[in-house]
Amino acid sequence: MPINTRELMDAVGMLTDQRNVRVTVKSSAKGAVICGTTCFVGGLLAGPIGLAVGGTIGAVGAGMMSKGKFRSVSEIIMNEMSEREREQLKGRILNALSEFHPTDMAVLLPLIMGNAQAQQAILSTVISFVSNEMRMQIVD
Repeated sequence: MPINTRELMDAVGMLTDQRNVRVTVKSSAKGAVICGTTCFVGGLLAGPIGLAVGGTIGAVGAGMMSKGKFRSVSEIIMNEMSEREREQLKGRILNALSEFHPTDMAVLLPLIMGNAQAQQAILSTVISFVSNEMRMQIVD
């Protein structure tokens, strides 16, 4: 029986949620610029105290600006990937797990949930795919 892509993506989603793997949608750089700029301006205006106040204001502002911009990888997989991208990811995951010889979901699901090596192979593959193919930044 062939492996169902949707079931595999559900299992991968559960694994990435367990490990709290998230991506940012290009807002980390903006947040850093805001933080750095307010810190710099505060330092120019009020010296060492201004650095602290400017940095704090910048951090709060950047945090508010980036609210909702960090999403879980499982959300990306289930809601934003096209079917073609899911099929590509499935192929890469099965290739990464080729040493384990998964033939169907009945074999693959326990393997994903119970084998640390298989989990690491899947996570590495998913992170690589999301970073390289989808051009998203993984957040630790």
